[in-house]
Amino acid sequence: MFFTGLWVGLALAGTPLTFEVASVKEAAACCAPGQWPSNRPGADRLTFRNVTLWYCITYAYGVKSYQLSGPDWLKTPRFDIVAKGSEGTRHEQLPEMMQTLLAERFKLQVHHESREIGGLALLAGKDGPKLSPAATELPDGAKIGMSMSADGTMRMDVRNGSMATLATNLTGLLGRPVIDRTGLTGRYDFVIEFSRNDSAGTRGSGGYNEPPSMPPAPSGAEPGLSVFSTIRKLGLRLEAEKFPTDVVVVDQAERTPTGN
Repeated sequence: MFFTGLWVGLALAGTPLTFEVASVKEAAACCAPGQWPSNRPGADRLTFRNVTLWYCITYAYGVKSYQLSGPDWLKTPRFDIVAKGSEGTRHEQLPEMMQTLLAERFKLQVHHESREIGGLALLAGKDGPKLSPAATELPDGAKIGMSMSADGTMRMDVRNGSMATLATNLTGLLGRPVIDRTGLTGRYDFVIEFSRNDSAGTRGSGGYNEPPSMPPAPSGAEPGLSVFSTIRKLGLRLEAEKFPTDVVVVDQAERTPTGN
């Protein structure tokens, strides 16, 4: 009896986690230009609207877009995915459940490998940083707002942000890894202005919110400021660097999911 229970326990330990119910369909009509739905997993379920397979893989394996290698078509078809775990499901189990769902519905197969990825190091400028200490300490950490002016210039307002916060948001914005090497440990209020041409990462770089393509620039809009020039005004700089990174490589995937 002891050995039977042991083997049952081992079998259960090796069983992939799955959703109790899941629906995967071609995406319904989404949003007005420049808007997108909020895709955030819940406690025991997730509702992803108008997402690509590329986005779903980054969520399932907990990687950024630059850590995923696969065919470009993974970024094109969009899906609505609604799934719920069984009673007792924990939030941290949802990514593994998504891995199982993608394998079942899209026949997804992947492997991990280490690669050197070209990225950027965030450093203090030669004359030192020109950052204003945060005016108010926020209990929930940094507060970040995004807006666009009439001439098409993008603006990112950061309140109570650390340099790690800045590096993380630049990673999403530029679609390349940005590593904080400033050595600064404080929290600051600052503004980053940039051209939408800089914002490669915002068109599907992973994370929980994946917007569709941004709306066209207003007629006669100027190219806008560069992220790099704005960073220099803060007494910081970005320098090219290569980092060893774990990469998820897609070996196989099908465009059309199997039925619900």
